[in-house]
Amino acid sequence: MGNSFRCITNNPLVKERGFWELEYYDTDVLGLFHLVKSEVEAGYKLLTHPLSGSIRPDITPYKTVLLSARAEKERDGESEGLIEKAIRYAGDLYGLREVPVYKRWNDAAKKDFQLVDLSIIERALEVAQMNR
Repeated sequence: MGNSFRCITNNPLVKERGFWELEYYDTDVLGLFHLVKSEVEAGYKLLTHPLSGSIRPDITPYKTVLLSARAEKERDGESEGLIEKAIRYAGDLYGLREVPVYKRWNDAAKKDFQLVDLSIIERALEVAQMNR
């Protein structure tokens, strides 16, 4: 029995842990959102909100998003709306400064953001398993 989701991330800690149906991309959060948008346009459904965790995308360098395992023939309008809003929001924030805030972090701060993202996605999976 396969997983009922895909895991798309730019978080090296999630990659390191070898979780799930993992797809790792070396990109910033905005780039990751554009990758997710392509998948949503191909019929995949968002299973987690792209802005989960209440950390602005110009602050955190890492994000993990869960998508449905299979694409549907019809697009999910709610998923499309959520990822488009996330892209606009992140784009607006990135445009406010010459250098996004996340590029100023030292390695210790980056590791903290990796742990926060990891804990958010682990909790989302726990909830999903309880609701099966």
